[in-house]
Amino acid sequence: MAKLTDTQLIVLSKAAARDDGAAVVPDRMNKAAAMKVGSSLVGRRLMREIRSKPGMPIWREDEDGRHISLIITRAGRDAIGVADDGGEAESPAAAKSNNPMPAHAEHPPMSGLPRAGSKQALVVAMLSKDKGVTLDALVEATGWLPHTTRAAMTGLRKRGFAIERTHDKTKGSLYRIAGDPKASARA
Repeated sequence: MAKLTDTQLIVLSKAAARDDGAAVVPDRMNKAAAMKVGSSLVGRRLMREIRSKPGMPIWREDEDGRHISLIITRAGRDAIGVADDGGEAESPAAAKSNNPMPAHAEHPPMSGLPRAGSKQALVVAMLSKDKGVTLDALVEATGWLPHTTRAAMTGLRKRGFAIERTHDKTKGSLYRIAGDPKASARA
């Protein structure tokens, strides 16, 4: 997949952080730029358009004046390295045909911990080291860009992980999970 622009990454990251998975037009972005970013994300199947529901952010209006929202897809979450926690609504028939495993086997309920073997699980393991880890080490281990790695740490914070930053004279900023990662994820 071709690289994503910073704006595309920001739109995807903010959508992934929302419970409804809806994209919000960034501040200071004009309508033409929003249309271009939105159409490129839809064209790459990283987001999909739906009719806006009450309370959802509106991305654009169609030719009939109906409000349209952009929703992040599983591919969009994968592109930024964020686990799919049910943000995209699928029909039950589509979920059954695409996924032979039951939903509870993929995502243990209320665990807060990332799926074993995922890049997020790798990040949690690295952040669990007593001395901490640098952002550069996380970037190298995951293959993500620095801003994507920071977004993943923000996502972990939102899931209940207590991530603290300390300063080392030689290494710079070190990040680590304070306390037991399993306990902080359940909190």
